[in-house]
Order: sequence, then structure tokens, then C-alpha cells
Amino acid sequence: MSLVELEKPPQTAAAGQYLGFSLQQLRACFHLFSAADGDSVSLEYLDDVAVHRSDGSLLLEQDKSTLTGNPAADKAMDLWKTFANWATLCTDKVIDPAKTDFRLFITPTKTGTIVAEMSAATTLAACSAVLARIGKLVNPKKPDVGCAPQVRKFLAAKPEICSAIIARFSLVSETDALEGVRQFVRAGLPQAAVDDMTAAAIGIARDRYDRLLREGETRKIEAVVFRRQFQAFTRKSNLAGYLTSKGSVPADELVAMLVSDAPTFVRQLQAVQASNDLLTSAVSDYLRTTSDKIEWAAEGVVVAQSFDELDGQLIRKHTLVRDEVEDVHSSLSEPERGRRVYRECAKVELPLDGQTLPSHFIAGAFNDLADGLRVGWHPAYASLFKGDA
Repeated sequence: MSLVELEKPPQTAAAGQYLGFSLQQLRACFHLFSAADGDSVSLEYLDDVAVHRSDGSLLLEQDKSTLTGNPAADKAMDLWKTFANWATLCTDKVIDPAKTDFRLFITPTKTGTIVAEMSAATTLAACSAVLARIGKLVNPKKPDVGCAPQVRKFLAAKPEICSAIIARFSLVSETDALEGVRQFVRAGLPQAAVDDMTAAAIGIARDRYDRLLREGETRKIEAVVFRRQFQAFTRKSNLAGYLTSKGSVPADELVAMLVSDAPTFVRQLQAVQASNDLLTSAVSDYLRTTSDKIEWAAEGVVVAQSFDELDGQLIRKHTLVRDEVEDVHSSLSEPERGRRVYRECAKVELPLDGQTLPSHFIAGAFNDLADGLRVGWHPAYASLFKGDA
């Protein structure tokens, strides 16, 4: 897909507020900076974000961002879904409530009567009083209306579990969610560079989590390793030489819709029997790369000709990879060889105008080329998809 075929996406308040990243990615980056040495931070594993402490204890954090409504209101559905999920994790013995802190992070600033009482409750008596108040949210005559099913799910856990969750619960609500990350990158920087460095930090964290997802690994990063990587990045580049992705991870619904529409690059992957995880990851990479091309070109960070030059390098790399797979792995089936070609191509690392690219970009660029049949994965892709040319 060429740049002239695309329209610049509209700016949204949320995208501007978080520099193009999701709130969960932003908060994961915050915890990677603030966690103690020896701790690790996971993304969308046990919760939106979780800190796995070296002493075996946990912090589970559920993150909510809203421009309308109040996810901390007494009868907010999201609030009680969160508590119901925590209770389930405890009941199923996935986590130990006695060794877990529970946090609800909301931006912009919001609160509610019951959630404030839960955040303040530390004694058994205070927790019991709050539990009694929570029970009154369920109307016995309408037990399935509104938030009541989620409240009942939470209260269905043993009282000691509910009390432990409340005793170790905290509400954190901030007007500017980015400030938590800015405070770690601000020192020694001119004010004009702070947001760029903040975006770079979150982008590094996001790329590492995305790489773990592609490799089928748990999305958990050691905090000290991340900090060392970020320090090395700042020393080496001082913001020069790193292209920060502007787009957030596309919604599952958008990915599913594109898979259902089955453009050529999707059918190319289906022809080599790509797994659903590989397929959805490829679609996400394609969408993010397309968005990055538009944003970088609009901002003048990259000229359109540079994308064409990169495409030429990728096509040459594809030819080399494909020839090697055919020579070395000829005993494999055609779909197996095709998947191997795709994986090897997706791992390629090339700069763009001398600048380091986000980890999703090369894979997305290859899928863009596959959509135009300039590259392919199945050994016979040219004949299989000749009608698409």
C-alpha cells in the first residue's frame, strides 16, 4: 500500500495524551523504572500490569482511562469486574492474597465513595464494614441487573479472601498519567526533549514486550535489564537515530476484521498454514507499520523515497532467505518452508535513513510487500496468487 493511497488518521485526545501508546504500556514503563532491582514487570499477563517482586510478592494493577464516565463509581461495571477477577485469581490459587497488593489506576482523576473506603480500609473491622456496604449494591429482586453479577462474583469468594483484597487495595488516580514516566527521564534534558525521551522509553518497553509476544514467551521484563537498556540507548543516541512509533496496538476487533476481509498478505500467510497467533501478530504489525509510515512522512521525519529504498533492501533479503530455505530445508513441506521464510524475514533488522526502527516495522513492511506480491511465503506464491497481481 503506497502513501498516496492513505489518508492521515485523525488525531484523538487519547493518542495525544499518551504519545501514541496505550495506558497499559505507559504504566508498564513506569513500573520498569520504579521497581526495585530484582523485580520484573509483566504486561497483560496476570493483570493489565503486574510487578513480580524478588521476595515472591506481587502488585497487580488494573488501568483505566476515560474521558467520560467514572470507572471508580460505586456501581461502575469495570470496577466490579476488576474485583471479581482478582477474587477468581485468589480462589483458583493463581495468586496468594496475603502476598499481593491490588491497585486500580485511573486517569484522569476519578474516585467513588466505596472505592475510597476500600482504599483506606486496613483493619479487619474496616474491611468487614466495607463488605457489608458492598453487599447492599445487589438488589435481591434484581440480582442480574447492572453491576450486581460482578459484585456477587466478588462476594462469592471466601470472606477472608475478600477482606484480604480490600486490605491490600489502593486507588491511584492521576490527572497526567505521563508524568510518572517523565519524572524518570527529565533530569539533564531540555524541556523540549522530555516528551520525545518519554516516548522513546515507552517505545523501548513496548517493543520488548511485543518481541516476547512474537516469540511465544510470557510478557515479563526484568526492571534492571530494561533500565540498563534505556541508559545505553540514551548514551548512544541521545534521541538521534531512533524512530519512535506513533501508533498504538490496533484493537482486536480491527485485527479480526482485516483477517476476515482476507487481503492478499493475509491469504499469503494462510497459504502456509500460519497459526492464528502468527496471523494476528502479522496483521497488527502491518497496521502499525502503515500508521507509522503516514505519521513519519507527515511530520517530515522520513521522506517517502526512503521507504522505497527500504522496500528494495527487503526484497533482496527475501530472495536470499527464500533461496537458502529452498537449498537447506527442501525436505520440509511447502507450508513449513513458507513459514520458515516468513519468520526469518520478520527477524531482519535494518535501519531507515540510519535510524533504528521499532521491532514491528520490518515485519509490517514485509507484509505490505506481500500484499502487492512483491514477496511471498509459499514456494509457489506467484502462481497461487497470480490473479491478485
